[in-house]
Amino acid sequence: MPEKEKIILPPRYYLDYFNYLIEFIEKHSGHLLGDEDQKFIEEYRSLQTDAQCLFIRMLNRKGEFFRLDKLQYPEIEVYGESLDHLSQLEFITLDDIVYPEVFGLFTKSELHKAFPELGLKSMYKDEVLETLIEVSDDTYYQTLSAEWQIIRLLKQEQVNYLKFLFFGHNYGMMTEFVIRDVGNIKLENLDRHEFTPWFDTREEALATYELANLSRAFRLATEELLPEEILAVITPIEWKHFLQFPRAKKSADKLLLRIGEYLEKAELTDEALTFYQLSERHPARERSIRILEKSGRIDEARSIAEEAVSKPFNATELLFVNDFLAKKSVRNYRTTTRRIKESPAIEVIPDSTINVEQLACEYFIREGYDAIHSENYLWRGLFGLVFWDVIFDENQDSFHHPLQRQPSDLFDEHFYTRRLDNLHAIQKKYNTKQKLKSAITERYLEKEGIANPLVSWHDSLLPSLEEAVQRLPVKGLYNILFEMAKNVKYNSAGFPDLFIWKGKEYHFYEIKSPNDHLSAQQLFWIDFMQRNKIKAEILRLNYI
Repeated sequence: MPEKEKIILPPRYYLDYFNYLIEFIEKHSGHLLGDEDQKFIEEYRSLQTDAQCLFIRMLNRKGEFFRLDKLQYPEIEVYGESLDHLSQLEFITLDDIVYPEVFGLFTKSELHKAFPELGLKSMYKDEVLETLIEVSDDTYYQTLSAEWQIIRLLKQEQVNYLKFLFFGHNYGMMTEFVIRDVGNIKLENLDRHEFTPWFDTREEALATYELANLSRAFRLATEELLPEEILAVITPIEWKHFLQFPRAKKSADKLLLRIGEYLEKAELTDEALTFYQLSERHPARERSIRILEKSGRIDEARSIAEEAVSKPFNATELLFVNDFLAKKSVRNYRTTTRRIKESPAIEVIPDSTINVEQLACEYFIREGYDAIHSENYLWRGLFGLVFWDVIFDENQDSFHHPLQRQPSDLFDEHFYTRRLDNLHAIQKKYNTKQKLKSAITERYLEKEGIANPLVSWHDSLLPSLEEAVQRLPVKGLYNILFEMAKNVKYNSAGFPDLFIWKGKEYHFYEIKSPNDHLSAQQLFWIDFMQRNKIKAEILRLNYI
């Protein structure tokens, strides 16, 4: 196969990307911009091109402090004028650089030369920085600034908010444009899609953005502060303010769960319970039940469990609350442990060089079967190919920028409810094994290599899918796909490890070694398949 031709981007590609991002936001999310955002955009556009380039180059690097001698780029010609222009509009500052982070811009050798009286030469770099932070005053920074031009980058918060409006989260990076354009990833063509803003109102956007910053601050605080100190800061926050906005609520539920888990680990269980009960994210209700049961508040625990039974987050929660209500126990291993013990077994010779799934595969191959370790990739791939047009449906308001690799609602309940008619249309159109196989093959060849979070492209995927479709009942197969669609986040995992076949015979097996456990999600799919006349079972390995 000939080597792929390397794609070379133009010298100022990053300037094109940043300008595109601003124009895109103005077109699709202009109502989410405030006066300060508009002022930033106007001032940015008033900059000379070289000044814009230098500003973006610094934005795309880590930190807010830079040495001018380390910012040499061939396409930026006028450093003096660029710096002056950026400084005048307060995009950077060249004055009062008295921050400890500045010391990290220099090598140990450079710092030793600048401050020979401190004896830094024999120290490790970390020790050098600690020493300088401990003993330094303004004169130390002045010494460095006298020899090296140090720049502090400003306006990062404004840029971070603009990127947040584009990507919908605070970890989007401009390098995603590069990854696309140099051919490192193939994306579905979204040219026909009408992009919609991530947020309905500026208030919702600001609430979600604030939560993103709170999440980062909480993570950093857990590394530096005591639990009681953190609790004093987070308790006064008006968490219910965030929960009123759909986008913000998803982020808030996740953060509230993290806080609850952190406080519970710190043995602040009453406080943890408060945060768990604010969160609608698994396993918040399970953790609440455990805390309440342990403290003797059984009626409150049962009330939460009964609520969860009527609308569980996933199979794991449903099994847990069923066991709790039936046995007054918070252990969810009883049902799963019993099922393993009741399962059939095969005898194999242990081999530490391969995993148990491969060990079982080799057993069945010796017995004359074809066998693959299919697990989740087979079913996820089937879902992604059969429902490709449903996932990337241009009529849904779930695409917000051209770099998206999946609809924004793929992992929430709206995916199923909004697309139910389309899902049924696919089922009606491809209602026989032959039609389904042809559709899968056609879609595979058409879309091969394009990013889809449910499809892992490799040579064995299509043959494995064809073997499965040929043998499985079509109705049962679609029932599995529809069940996945109801909760893609959780129901796209937990499938049996092995798919084996010989002639018209086939079987799915969840492989368990002597010390292994069965998850609730694995048990859910075994039972679901059996109810839909798909041959699936737990299989124990006995070592001989």
